[in-house]
Amino acid sequence: MTEDCPIVKCMEKEYLLPDTGKPIQLQPHQREVLNWMFTPTEDGSLKYRTYVYSTPKKEGKTELGGAIAYSYARTYGGDCLSVANDREQAQLRMYDRVLNSMAYAKEKRPQQYRKVIDDDCWEKGYVGSKSEANIIFKDVGQANPGPHQLRFIPTDYAGEAGALNALVVFDELWAYSGESMARLYTELQPIQAIPYSIRVITTYAGFYGESELLWNIYEDVVDPDPQTDEARGQKIPGLEHLPLYEKGPTCVYWSHENLMPWNTPEFIEDARQDPALKTRPGEFARLWENRWSTGASPYLDPKLIDELMERGDQMGLVNNLAPERFTI
Repeated sequence: MTEDCPIVKCMEKEYLLPDTGKPIQLQPHQREVLNWMFTPTEDGSLKYRTYVYSTPKKEGKTELGGAIAYSYARTYGGDCLSVANDREQAQLRMYDRVLNSMAYAKEKRPQQYRKVIDDDCWEKGYVGSKSEANIIFKDVGQANPGPHQLRFIPTDYAGEAGALNALVVFDELWAYSGESMARLYTELQPIQAIPYSIRVITTYAGFYGESELLWNIYEDVVDPDPQTDEARGQKIPGLEHLPLYEKGPTCVYWSHENLMPWNTPEFIEDARQDPALKTRPGEFARLWENRWSTGASPYLDPKLIDELMERGDQMGLVNNLAPERFTI
């Protein structure tokens, strides 16, 4: 068995889940993906600058984003950001998961976690306080410039101009639209001059013509080439069983499967029959199969149309309006 990378080791040792009281335990596919993504190269650098972890709904993306952010801050340090559509969402998504983990740890493992949190930050009670916008960690001894902190920000791209971000986590990038979002995303791109400067995206699929930022990544790395029907990026050698692709400085995991133990076939079928989704197969596919959607519901399910056309062919029905039926 290959040794886990530093980020995986950190999260499974320190990142506590309040509902279990224990550190997060990765599923086998999560471990394989994260170990590939974050295992340093021979010279100690990380393989990529942009990381995308995309799965259907309720597959643990946001919690995993929190675990990555915490473990990155503890392993590599620097200025680490949680970003979302607005201040409340930025706080309540990934960042809130980290706060919950650390508040629980402060109560249950105070000696261990006092070694992790900056003394001044600890004494002022910032850890676990939702009124505060940052968690300050003790110096991790890495090359990333300090302060070593994790903070959340809304879409104020002007306020982040010139930021020396080591890590930026975008949660549900499919919902990022408009000029302000595009500018923020551009402003917070990885910085070449900072060692280990990366961005991490946790999301499911979006809408054609709306989720432009996410679509640009998907189209460049995952979307099948119409000439070859193969992804434009490369499958990872030795991990071909995973929907894991790389192209240049970008690595994308894009899964359509429900792999977490709580997403049982019965639960997914209940979701399919939910009145809100029953007549919207495109939205069900986006949420629970992680497939792109037009945002509009067709009058007839395309699968039903295909089945009817096949039955028509078998019965010898002829489309008299087809161009080949006309003669000049």
